[in-house]
Amino acid sequence: MSATTEAAVESLAGAPRAAIDARWLDALSRGHRRLLWGVRGGALVALAGVLLLYGNLATVLVSAFTPSGGTPSALTWSGLAAGVVLRLMGGLARDHAGQALSAGVRNEVRSRLIADATRRGPAEMAALGSTAWWAQRHLDQVDALHGYFARYLPAREWARLFPLAVIVVVLSQDWIAGLLLLIAIPLVPLFMVLIGLGTQSVQEAQQAREAQLGAELLQRLETLPWLRRVGALGESASAVGEAAHGHRELVMRVLRVAFLSSSTLELFSALAIGLVALYVGFALLGLVAFGPAASLDAWAGFFLLMLAPEGFLPLRQLAQAYHERGAALAAASSLSALENQAPFAKPSPVTLAGPSDEAALVFDDVHLGYGQPRRTVLEGLSLRLRQGEIVGLAGPSGSGKSTVMALAAGFLSPDAGRVARSDRWAWVPQRVHLFHGDVRANLQLACEDEVDDSKLSAALNAVGLGSACPALPHGLDTVIGEQASGVSGGQAQRIGIARALLSGAPLWLLDEPTAALDDVTRDRLLDQLLPLAREARAAVLIASHDPAVLGRCDSRIDLGDARCAP
Repeated sequence: MSATTEAAVESLAGAPRAAIDARWLDALSRGHRRLLWGVRGGALVALAGVLLLYGNLATVLVSAFTPSGGTPSALTWSGLAAGVVLRLMGGLARDHAGQALSAGVRNEVRSRLIADATRRGPAEMAALGSTAWWAQRHLDQVDALHGYFARYLPAREWARLFPLAVIVVVLSQDWIAGLLLLIAIPLVPLFMVLIGLGTQSVQEAQQAREAQLGAELLQRLETLPWLRRVGALGESASAVGEAAHGHRELVMRVLRVAFLSSSTLELFSALAIGLVALYVGFALLGLVAFGPAASLDAWAGFFLLMLAPEGFLPLRQLAQAYHERGAALAAASSLSALENQAPFAKPSPVTLAGPSDEAALVFDDVHLGYGQPRRTVLEGLSLRLRQGEIVGLAGPSGSGKSTVMALAAGFLSPDAGRVARSDRWAWVPQRVHLFHGDVRANLQLACEDEVDDSKLSAALNAVGLGSACPALPHGLDTVIGEQASGVSGGQAQRIGIARALLSGAPLWLLDEPTAALDDVTRDRLLDQLLPLAREARAAVLIASHDPAVLGRCDSRIDLGDARCAP
């Protein structure tokens, strides 16, 4: 989180949640002051254009409808054209600055969310929420800020300047017409605030429901084969339909608030403009003789009638975008809380000194626990894994094998003690993630530079997926679908091991690398893999339940009854 945003949040310690969210949004915009000044500059240019346009248009109308009006001069027509151009350019400048502001802020927030997720690591992110939960915040809730910065904020800046300038100009021409506008215009934002008091809670409920709906849909998609097998597809579809209907009702509540806000503005603006029109008409007809009405001429009357609606136009635009503020505040409530939630305060893993150090992985008196109250998983674990050494990690389920692997990979940080590793390492989890694309693209991920097909094929051969393998009928061109469809779990694991071979990393972390393989394939893979690891002097840590795998390792750590390795 940026220093500006931190200061904004700290200054509102103990303040209402809505005030903290609004300050957080303002802090984001202050990081893009140049674009904010672009919005304000556009307002000034448009204001100058409006005054030029209506002043000269009033002259043209007087010339057309009064006997003594005369013919408009070339200067009048030039001023009229300049007013049109300036008003158009001011509006375009505002819209361009607003869109650029929105894009810049959303990119900044997404970058900070990704940096925060990277700092926390996958283990802590999984504890915070599901994949759908995080994706909904990273995508939908960040996009909910768009309307605030692209439309609401520019409209708010114009609403601060335009109505006041219009009132001042009208007061300079006729104080009674100016007084009517001075009374009516402030009532509009007042009623907008009153109407919008409940908007944020409605928006928060809508966004929370969207996150819940996304998580439910993702869960059903992941379990679709099981739902089909047990014949529960109909019940699942009905549940999704009911959830979607509830979301639809929440959306309609948000729209009702938006329509109510716009209708309130239209009512007040119509009444105020109507009163100004009645006053000007009666004054020009001589039916009103007090105050400045007696001296009001046709030019001033036309000018006031055209200028009065301009005092309400920015407020109308603000009302149209006011529900965007509620959506942004609801999103800010979630996003700012996520940013301000500090990661677990634990010592960070460090990188080993350099290639001269024979150790590729070091655990020094490592302690780690989960939950509240704290349940100890590792207590005083120490190990030193040297280059070229293959160590097996054994123990019953729940003894902490996956935890040790996550610590070694940097996904977790210890409560106490020290974890140090080489500056490069290869991680092969139990469920290897393969991206949608061909095998070649998935293998290239492990390589810093482009690698020719011969080296990629050699890595596949080493893990038993060579050109003669029926599992990959098209070799490197074999297409892998979403969620690794098209390959089995064992084949995905072997592709993951092939990536480790291609990475050239001095440390390999293999979590149950043969769990999805039959005995014959397992033995064939170990016969090829382990000599290659020794030849590359890679330090290998293998977590496994399989005695055959553990028996092929140089040494073994049993987490069930040991805390130290040689």
